[in-house]
Amino acid sequence: MAVDQLVQDSGLDLIELLSRVEGDYELLRDIFEIFNDEFPKAYQILTAALTSNDLKQVQFSAHTLKGMFSSLSFVRASACARRIELMARVEQRDGIHEEVARLEQTAYFAQASLQKACLAVSW
Repeated sequence: MAVDQLVQDSGLDLIELLSRVEGDYELLRDIFEIFNDEFPKAYQILTAALTSNDLKQVQFSAHTLKGMFSSLSFVRASACARRIELMARVEQRDGIHEEVARLEQTAYFAQASLQKACLAVSW
C-alpha cells in the first residue's frame, strides 16, 4: 500500500500537520515522540476511569486525548475522543465502550501511518 493511501485511510491529515509545523520535520519528530510517550498514559487513565464508572474523569481524559490527536491532525481519533467526551458529559453509557475501542484502533492506525509517512521522507 502506498504511503499516500495509508495516510488517507488512517484519518491522518498529513497536509494539515505539515502546515502546522511549517514543514519542520525536526519539530514534528519531537511532537511525535512526546505523543508516543504520553498517549499510552492518557489512554490508560481513560480506560481506568471508564472501568470505575467515573464519567467526569472519562470526560476530562477524552478532552485531553482530543487535544493530543488534534495537535497531530489525527482526524478520526480526535472525532472519537470528541464523541466520548460528549457521551460522558451527558452520562450516556450505551456505546461508550465501543467508542473507546474505536478510539484506540484509530489512534494506533494514525500513529503507525505518521511513522511510515515520516520514514518515507527520511525521518
